[in-house]
Amino acid sequence: MKLKKQFASLAVIGMLSIAAATSAFAAGVGYVNFDTLISSHKDYPKVSAQMQAATKKADEEFSKKAPSLKTDQEKRDLAKQLNQQITDLENKLVVPMEKDVVQTVEQVRKDKGLDCIVVQGSIIAGADNAVDETQDVVNALKK
Repeated sequence: MKLKKQFASLAVIGMLSIAAATSAFAAGVGYVNFDTLISSHKDYPKVSAQMQAATKKADEEFSKKAPSLKTDQEKRDLAKQLNQQITDLENKLVVPMEKDVVQTVEQVRKDKGLDCIVVQGSIIAGADNAVDETQDVVNALKK
């Protein structure tokens, strides 16, 4: 009889251990609205203004120079050159901001013990258990 109680106790302890281990492995999924995070970044207003100014300047330069160019190829080359300048500026200004947001998302994930954080809308099934972490990341970006 004593042996049966020990086996029963071991079985209960084993089941509890499995349940605890399973819940530890399934910490959860969070999601964020990446556009909201970018627009909440401290550098966004400055970067946005610089990008808009650069785009306007490129448009004006194209409008000014294009009529004097003789061939469509010259116009395409000018457009390509101006677009490359915009892309270079975007890589210089926007990419570091995006990296900062991604690093902050990773820190919030670690702090909350989540398995992963995905972009809002990317979960096909099981979204009912996912938690919106956008505001927590926004708050962390402000620190």
